[in-house]
Amino acid sequence: MLTPTSRELLAQLHSGQLDFTEVAEQHLQHIERHNPTVNAVVTLNRAGALQQAQALQQLREQGRLPPLAGLPLTIKDAFATAGLRTTSSHPPLADYVPVRDATLVARLREAGGLLLGKTNLPQLASTPHCDSPLFGHTNNPWDPSRTSGGSSGGSAVAVAMGFSCLDLGSDIGGSIRIPAAFCGVAGFKATENRLPRTGHIPHLPDGERSVRHCLSFGLLARDVDSLQLGFKHLDGPDGEDTEVPPLLEAPTALRERPLRIAWWDDFAGLPLCRRTTDALVRTVEMLKARGVEVERRKPEGFDVDRAWYAYGVIMGSEIGLGMPGIERRGLTLAGRLLPPSQRLAGYFIKGLRFSLRRYNEALNLRERLIIELETFLDHWDAWLCPVAPTVAHPHVPGKGLNPLLAIRFDEHRLPWLEAMVSMTTPFSLTGSPVVVLPAGIEQGLPVGLQFIGKRWQDERLLSICREIEAITGGYVPPPGVISQDESRSGENFAVRGTVK
Repeated sequence: MLTPTSRELLAQLHSGQLDFTEVAEQHLQHIERHNPTVNAVVTLNRAGALQQAQALQQLREQGRLPPLAGLPLTIKDAFATAGLRTTSSHPPLADYVPVRDATLVARLREAGGLLLGKTNLPQLASTPHCDSPLFGHTNNPWDPSRTSGGSSGGSAVAVAMGFSCLDLGSDIGGSIRIPAAFCGVAGFKATENRLPRTGHIPHLPDGERSVRHCLSFGLLARDVDSLQLGFKHLDGPDGEDTEVPPLLEAPTALRERPLRIAWWDDFAGLPLCRRTTDALVRTVEMLKARGVEVERRKPEGFDVDRAWYAYGVIMGSEIGLGMPGIERRGLTLAGRLLPPSQRLAGYFIKGLRFSLRRYNEALNLRERLIIELETFLDHWDAWLCPVAPTVAHPHVPGKGLNPLLAIRFDEHRLPWLEAMVSMTTPFSLTGSPVVVLPAGIEQGLPVGLQFIGKRWQDERLLSICREIEAITGGYVPPPGVISQDESRSGENFAVRGTVK
């Protein structure tokens, strides 16, 4: 089942062309039919969604519909949902039912979003693959033998499969961007501290917050327009997350020149798989053919290995504070077995061996790298980079962070962390807004590319990426999204709209 675009679906719902209950029921049936193959939705909100749909019918009759009324939503299971199980895939929270929504969930619900269910993630959103000790692993919609990416893996699969139009995600090292790229959808990581974290797990509901840097929130959808529709309802402080500032972004001035996009593909010499290289080259050529000014450039002094070091030390220090002592000690001991080539894992484990001086030096290095990137982006509308060295790889064993794993692709072999997060963590470190766009299907698997913008200019980056999406194409449905049974039954109401 493929729905119209979010904007088209909302127009049809608000005008009365579509029935709220019918749309909710169709999406719920679609999830129930296809979710066993991909394991994206781990808690279905059938009763709550149908009750909300009936209430929206009444509001429409009264002429009081909120702006996102009836838009099908799924929510990463790291966000608290009042009255609906929220586990963050953490066994001690297997039966946890919050009494209040996370701030971002509340804002989407207040805007009228129709909550259909919660989506899968690894335990406490801790790894870049989606394998839960409670619910098992989520399969890539293009090839069930491969990873969906993580930690927002269930989120990316849900929107790719047409289960929902939007999913709320979180990203501390690529957790929105990697699944978006691996599953062929659009993803948006907002500027760090742009959106409140209240109600996100971790930290645990009764625990203290330890992570103070690099964590951002955002959305996954099939197109940039949907990201824009959702983001406008998420912004601003909530009175609890004190690090979120009030923000009034100046209107974007009309641009009287072509887009200027810098691109880069060399992350400390790491190889790229042929699929990713082909998609990157094709995207650059498509942009040039449409008059976009495109050059292979990088910020002066922006050294990726320095960024990995600062990220590893900061995250190792802060995440380590929330780890049980036995787990922290185990990883620290494992670090002694790591060869020097495993830089990312080594830097993280160095952070686990907390040193206040080293932590402070890493924070100062982060600040210098932010300045270098921001100065560079004074002259470019966005910086285009790969999301990962390779496309989605086969599922890896285990449900935790294993620094000794390796990923093979083409003729290369990379440590698992470098194969997954090496090209996303530098922009978690800088707190930059990032949009991932689908860049085509290469040999049966999607490739995604990331566009990095200036901090706090999230709306501008989304507008730029909407222009780029119109040039390069966008979402392509995975095989099997429209089943023969649905086509025969007329359940697929996409005939009223198109998928962009």
